[in-house]
Amino acid sequence: MRMLLSAAVALVCGHSHAVDYSLSGFGTIQYTQGANEQNYLRFINEDGTFKVNSIIGGQLDVQLNDEFSATVQYVIAPKQRRDEGVDLDNRWAFIKYKPNDNWHFKLGRQRLNLYLDSENLDVGHTYIPANLNPEVYYNAGVLAADGFSANYNFEDAAGRYWGVQAIAGKQDIVQRLRGFQNDFPENSFDIAGLVLGVEGSNYRLHLAHHDVRFSREITQFRGIPVTEGVAGGTGRLTNLGAEYRWPLYTLRGEITQTELMTAASGVVGFPPPVGPMRRTVEDPKFEEHGANLLLIRKVFEQHAVYGSYGRFISQFDDQYSFAIGGKYNLSRSDSIKVELHHVVEKSNRLQLSDNPVPNTTFNFLSVSYNWVWE
Repeated sequence: MRMLLSAAVALVCGHSHAVDYSLSGFGTIQYTQGANEQNYLRFINEDGTFKVNSIIGGQLDVQLNDEFSATVQYVIAPKQRRDEGVDLDNRWAFIKYKPNDNWHFKLGRQRLNLYLDSENLDVGHTYIPANLNPEVYYNAGVLAADGFSANYNFEDAAGRYWGVQAIAGKQDIVQRLRGFQNDFPENSFDIAGLVLGVEGSNYRLHLAHHDVRFSREITQFRGIPVTEGVAGGTGRLTNLGAEYRWPLYTLRGEITQTELMTAASGVVGFPPPVGPMRRTVEDPKFEEHGANLLLIRKVFEQHAVYGSYGRFISQFDDQYSFAIGGKYNLSRSDSIKVELHHVVEKSNRLQLSDNPVPNTTFNFLSVSYNWVWE
C-alpha cells in the first residue's frame, strides 16, 4: 500500500508546479485511578495508570496541486497487540483526489466513518468526555482500513449539508485475550460499507453500515489440536448517531449493532484407521448492541460539564455505565478534563476487562491534559 501511494504521489508531483506542506499534531496525557485489583479498559486498576487514552500524534498534509493532496499520520500510543509497552503506529496514509467541490476520493489507509466523529476520536481536545463511552466506542482505536473510498457532499435548498460515502478495504484487527502472554492474534478483515450523513443549523444525523469478512489462523478449537486451522466468519457493523444543539445544551446519542456468524475448521489427527480428517464447527449468529446518551452543558461559553449513560448487551456480555465530568479549556488549543466513571459488569467483557466475576462494579477517576497544534 505504501509503495502504491508513493508511486501515485510521484506521478502527481511530476505534473504539479507548487507543493504546499502543513504539519500538525495532537496529544493527550491522562492519568486514571481505579478502585479494583482486576484491570478494566486493559489498564485501569488500583495502582493507577497513564496508559488510558494517552497518545501523541503528528500529521503531515501535502497539497500537491489543486486536485490532489496526501496525508500521513503517525501516533505513539500503547500497543494494540500487547498490554505492555508503546508503539509507533501509522494511522493515516492516503492520497486524496478532489476534482470539484462535491466529489473527493481517497486511496490508502483511512479511518472508517462509523461514528459521528470517527476522524478525530484520537484527538481528545476536539470532544468533551475524558473517556469515550466503552459501551459504544470499545473498538474505536482499530477503525483504520487500507482501501478506497468515494465521497459525495452537497448542500440542499434548505441549507442542509449532506454526505454520502462508499468504502472498501482491508485491515488486521487485534483480538485481545485475557491473560495472554504473547502477541494477541490478529483477524484479517475485508470491509465494505456505506455512510449517509446530514447536518442542519443545530443538528446532525449519521447512519453507517459496513459488511465484514474476517479470518485468522488457529492451532486448536474447543480444546482439539488442529493443523491448517482457520477461524473466521462474516458480520455487519451498523451505527446510528444523532446530535441536537440548543444555546446551552447539546444532546448526543449513538446506537450500534454488530451481527456475527463465525465458523472454524481444521485437520484433526484421528487414530488409524480413520486418520486425519477436516472438521468444521459453526456457531449460530449472534448480535451485540451498544448505546450511549451524552448531555453536555456549556459553562461560561467556553467550558463544559456533562453526564452520560451507556449500555452494552449480547449473549456473552452485559454491562452499563454512568459518567460525569467536565472540560476546562485553557485556550483554543489545549484543555484539562476530569471525569468520574461508574461501570457495572453484569457479565464480563474479555476485550475490555480481566474480571472473571459477574456483577462486579468498577469506579475510576480520570484527569487528562489535551492539546492540538498546527
